[in-house]
Amino acid sequence: MSSPTASLPAPLFVAMERVRRSRDIALSIRPAYVLGGLILLQWLAVLALALTVRHNGWLYYAGGDQLWHYSGAYLLAHGHLPPAYVGYGWSVLLAPLAALAGPNLVSALPGIVLLNTLVLLPIAVFCVYDICTRVAGRLFGYFAAGLWIALPYFGILFVEPGYHQKYTELTLPQLVGLTSVPDFPSMVALLAAAALCLRALDARTWHYAAGAGLMTGASIAIKPSNTIWLVTPLIFFLVERRRALLPYVAALAPALLTLALWKYRGLGELAARPAESVRVAAGATDLFNRIHGTELNNWGHLREVLSSLREHFWVARVIEWLPVAGSIALLVRARRGFLLVGTWFFAYLLAKGTYVEASVEDASFWRILMPAFPAYLILAASVVLLAPGVRTRAAASTPAPRSRRFAIALTAAVAAFTIVPLGVIAATPRLHDGGRQAVRLGDNLIPVSSVGLQAATEGGGVQLSWHPPGESSVFYQVMRRDTAAGGGVLCAGTPGSASDDCELVMNVVATTKTPNVTDHPGRGTWEYRVGVAANWLNDPSLGDVYVVSPPLTVTVR
Repeated sequence: MSSPTASLPAPLFVAMERVRRSRDIALSIRPAYVLGGLILLQWLAVLALALTVRHNGWLYYAGGDQLWHYSGAYLLAHGHLPPAYVGYGWSVLLAPLAALAGPNLVSALPGIVLLNTLVLLPIAVFCVYDICTRVAGRLFGYFAAGLWIALPYFGILFVEPGYHQKYTELTLPQLVGLTSVPDFPSMVALLAAAALCLRALDARTWHYAAGAGLMTGASIAIKPSNTIWLVTPLIFFLVERRRALLPYVAALAPALLTLALWKYRGLGELAARPAESVRVAAGATDLFNRIHGTELNNWGHLREVLSSLREHFWVARVIEWLPVAGSIALLVRARRGFLLVGTWFFAYLLAKGTYVEASVEDASFWRILMPAFPAYLILAASVVLLAPGVRTRAAASTPAPRSRRFAIALTAAVAAFTIVPLGVIAATPRLHDGGRQAVRLGDNLIPVSSVGLQAATEGGGVQLSWHPPGESSVFYQVMRRDTAAGGGVLCAGTPGSASDDCELVMNVVATTKTPNVTDHPGRGTWEYRVGVAANWLNDPSLGDVYVVSPPLTVTVR
């Protein structure tokens, strides 16, 4: 036997001993210290991203329906129930902040970003650790929590050059909570619900199942589309512990009731948005087509998404392979992990991956599938469980919570997530003011607030001036309408039992960064408004209007 062959086991033995020693050291450290270090590392990574990616003050790219939610918060804070096209949870949560920050979302962004990054991000780290620890032990929990922090930034290395800007500027800020989109807090709520589902299985008491129902209700309240998640606890509890379904459903029911009341009072009917009634004479086929019509979801779109992944990521095959391999690993090593995480990911992939509005090209795919990102991450981390010799270590049993402390915590949670929103929504009068408090401009609901708009006529021109709102990162759109053509606000079609949904119809005649402009409309009586707009690039050719002024009528003779 040659000397290199004879010496091979010794280095291998030394390496294995070092691995075991490192494992023992990691397990000897209190989890709070490890998680604290990981959270600190995540904060540093988010800070580095916040300073290096292009932004405009506190404003980063956000491609969701955040204006609807914040405008709803502002209206609720001032005693008006808005049209309920979106969920109520994020608006109710932001209402106190909107009361202080005012109608412009830009003013509220510091508070929202700090809430996301300083509070919700650490909660997400702990939930990932808690889920994975109960699936395969503490070491796996540490590994998954570290991967949760690092994986979003790995995409920077794996993306093709042509897609780099869309990934770093359009996707990453939303994924780490640097924006006001409601998808991020709804994702964290789902993570908390998943962790509590596993705790309910270990503790075998009703307390954690009720907590999981509360957090599920909070996520659905923020984003009603997260009802997709309900498939996961249904399968999980039916297979593993049926008794947990009753407290879970009982805790979930108030949020669903509040959502139904929110929709009914805000829209005048129980619907996602006003639509034609389902024809009863057409039978079940018409209802099925309304829910699963090919205009919203189709399998061909999922193939387009996979094709776009291969075009923009040079590791696309690995991206596709990881959840499949992770599902196999969990199915073999930890069945309950597969029932929880596998059904979570694939339910969203089938429902949202086939959604025609989810596009990789404009980066909306990543935001729309954000609620499933934790499930993808855990499946990707589970691939290590396929290694030969790896054994999952059963997590320590979860003790039942102390009844008195838990009763206090549960009472506070029920009040925060169910009683308070239900009372606010039931007591707040519907918005009925003909567009004086808020109007719909394009696809957004925006508040109407005074900016001190003034006008003077001279030589056939109209000199407009206004007070800047205080944010240096905004610009202005000057809108005009001939009063002879009618008013600029159209409220037709809104039922009396619903909140006003008034649309602003005016022409943009100028875009400027200065608080004054001169217009030459010609003879006649004209109605002017000024819209305060912003975007992450501070580019006047882009961005949404965040607040609009009341109308000002000017006569040119």
